[in-house]
Amino acid sequence: MVRRKKRTGRILLGIIVLLLVVIGAALWFVYPTQSLDMRYRSVDFKDKLMTMVTNRDTRMLLSTEEVGELSKKNMVKYMNTHDLGVDITGADFVMNGTMMTANMNGKWGIVPFGAVLRFQMSAEGSYLHLTHESTTIRGVDIPLKLFRLDPIKISLKDYLPDLVTVKKVKFLSDGLELNFTMDWMSIPSLFK
Repeated sequence: MVRRKKRTGRILLGIIVLLLVVIGAALWFVYPTQSLDMRYRSVDFKDKLMTMVTNRDTRMLLSTEEVGELSKKNMVKYMNTHDLGVDITGADFVMNGTMMTANMNGKWGIVPFGAVLRFQMSAEGSYLHLTHESTTIRGVDIPLKLFRLDPIKISLKDYLPDLVTVKKVKFLSDGLELNFTMDWMSIPSLFK
């Protein structure tokens, strides 16, 4: 009888140790591999507009880093208006043509995680749209039915004065080219 209790106790202890190892491995697997935050740098459109006026050009180039900063800023806005089911604690957006990759850190309850989200970028007038296409954690796909973001909308008009209107957005390998229609008669108001 005593031997049976010892055997049952050892089996129970073995199961508990095995569960702790599995839980520890799962936590290690999803744990973020890099330190990220949600701070972003503002993009200075005024200097770019002054260069456009000086060169009498209706095109503006935004680098991949600038588009990434705009995306991060709009992700912060998005998080304030949408319930994601997780808390995003850090992000780094990297643009490559029409694809945007976001390395993100977050918490699901008390469990920290790191994930890579991929977005397809498109443009419509003065809006950029980031459509969530996939999420992976260390190369393992997370089904979209478990975690999917609604499209993130970036209004370029929010950063531009009323005298310019985005006519066309061209995706480049090293950023965006914005083509504008411009009210040339209103240019002196830029210098005030």
